[in-house]
Order: sequence, then structure tokens, then C-alpha cells
Amino acid sequence: MTDNEKWMQKYYQGAVGFKVVGATVSEDGFPTLTCRKAIDGGRKYEEIKLEVSRDEEGNGPGFLFGLPVVK
Repeated sequence: MTDNEKWMQKYYQGAVGFKVVGATVSEDGFPTLTCRKAIDGGRKYEEIKLEVSRDEEGNGPGFLFGLPVVK
């Protein structure tokens, strides 16, 4: 596994535990998923918006924006 693949695997782990609660399209035309997970024993929720991006040619793996950045 390359260093980039290891970084991506760690980055995408940030989505674990979230539930998709909405779907829209961004101003740039990319699909956007609103995701939520319960915290503090279910009394509060953490919400993130994941924007699914891909280069116009479609020759790359794409990328999910909106997760916490890992080192």
C-alpha cells in the first residue's frame, strides 16, 4: 500500500459511524451528502457535509471533502 493510499484509508475512516440524512447538489454540481452521528449519549449530534468530487475527465478515484484532515 502506498503512503497516499494509507493516508486516504485513514482519512475516510472519519466517516465511520455517520448516517446519511440528506442529499443535495452543490453550487459546483457535485453530489453532497449530509451525515449525522449521535454523540454525548445521543443527546447531541455531530453533522458533516460530504461533497463528492471528481475530475472532469473521470480518470481519477474522486475525493470526499468534509472529513477532518488527518496527519
